[in-house]
Amino acid sequence: MGVNMNEGSLQGSLPNSLKTFQGFEPFQIFVNRNEGDWRMPFEWHEPLEIFYVKSGRGQFYIDDKVYVFEPDDLFVIGNRELHKSQLIDHEPFEVLVIMFDPELAKAVQVEDGMDPLSLFYERDVGFSHCLKVREPLRSKLSFAFERLQEEHEGGTDSYSRRTIVSHLQWLLVELNRAYRGNTPYIRLDNHSKVHFKPVVAGAMEFINEHYNEDLHLDRIAGYLGVNPSYLSRVFKQNSGFSLVEFITFKRVWRAKEMLLYTNRKVTDIAYEIGYNNVTHFQWTFKKMFGVSPSQYRKLPRGYYRLQKY
Repeated sequence: MGVNMNEGSLQGSLPNSLKTFQGFEPFQIFVNRNEGDWRMPFEWHEPLEIFYVKSGRGQFYIDDKVYVFEPDDLFVIGNRELHKSQLIDHEPFEVLVIMFDPELAKAVQVEDGMDPLSLFYERDVGFSHCLKVREPLRSKLSFAFERLQEEHEGGTDSYSRRTIVSHLQWLLVELNRAYRGNTPYIRLDNHSKVHFKPVVAGAMEFINEHYNEDLHLDRIAGYLGVNPSYLSRVFKQNSGFSLVEFITFKRVWRAKEMLLYTNRKVTDIAYEIGYNNVTHFQWTFKKMFGVSPSQYRKLPRGYYRLQKY
């Protein structure tokens, strides 16, 4: 049965297929090192994000804006903004990422008229997500990041959550001060707001619902009521990924979340996300993350690595 692919049917919505961090803890801080053939589709998530560049350079797409970043650049990303980062000329980059539930920033209420989350919601046309961090802010951020990592990775007592909330509040105040005088956004090219054609968005949503099943081009095209060759071509052109690559991304990314947030066995995870061959799953996972699923689960809590997709 085909589905209605009229041009306006998916306007104003964010594809569930691109939603990440769905097994989310209220607070996370970790380091990503992206290298090799690494790339990924656009994503969005409910947690708010602070993205700080430690080394290397890359490109960041956030809705209709494009940035080239370098060390000591910081980005604030709202919880319903489509975004992705990518390598430039295969040069690796390393970033520190903070993801947090907006409710954490509301845990401490002060009657001063300030909303510490205004950075993520109250923006004019010229707002730039990118902040060039210089002294003395760099030293303040370094202190905050170290304390947050320390509490997140090793905090086991009843005070850890309160300490994290306190440092997060202070960090947000400092960022609000810094962004107040930030340089307005300068458009780099004619990149327009991210828009997926209805047939591509439909394919993404179908994959999102059935990624753990036997998926192939003809089945997806049949559901959408379109020619398989046409679907293959337009999906690649519009998303930058082949259908097979996108299916693999959905499966392996879900496996990553299950490894982080559950105690499920690697074998069970492989079968649950659609791999009948556990060896193939382990090979694919290692190709994407640089380590096997078992090794990934044993990595320090604050270190995630991506090198493929």
